[in-house]
Amino acid sequence: MKKLWLSLLIGILSLGVLSSCAAKPKPEEPLTTFLDAFKNKEVIDYASLFNGDVSSMTSDPFSTEETPNEISTKMMEMILAYEYKVKESVTAQDGLTAVVTIEFTTIDIGQVFKDFMTEYMTRAFELAFSGATEEEITQVGIEVFLEVSNAAAKDKITTVDVDMVKEDGKWMIKGGSDNLALFDGLMGGLITSMEDMGGE
Repeated sequence: MKKLWLSLLIGILSLGVLSSCAAKPKPEEPLTTFLDAFKNKEVIDYASLFNGDVSSMTSDPFSTEETPNEISTKMMEMILAYEYKVKESVTAQDGLTAVVTIEFTTIDIGQVFKDFMTEYMTRAFELAFSGATEEEITQVGIEVFLEVSNAAAKDKITTVDVDMVKEDGKWMIKGGSDNLALFDGLMGGLITSMEDMGGE
């Protein structure tokens, strides 16, 4: 009988050890939660995944006060087309910080934006000088954007190192400007493209 109880006790302890090992949080978990939820347009508490300022991440980042038009709809479609892979996850010796390397495959939205602006400015000036109405110029803008974006392939590969931090035993994505490259990679270089065109 003692052997039976001893065997059961050892088995229970072994399961407890295995369970505690399996439950150990990984640095990439909040990052993959964010990327998976965002891609599927799930409304979750995005701000809870970050440790800094993410004021643009409201409870529903997909809502808009404006009526969606063809450009905003197409832009969101292109952004959400991203695919990603976790290439590496390296935790610092102190166990409080980590770097997760993500590889994004996206549409080159940055180039789409540049091509759109170049073509649209040319056509808009021509229309303005010919006496076109504001509505006509706006419609041309929509047509140019759809032409350029529909021709874009999803072939841009971007590798990004994402800084993670552990607070109160919980891994979080560093917020604020620390991980701007994460959002730039996700959006196919759009942030970099807008900065370049703005001369910043």
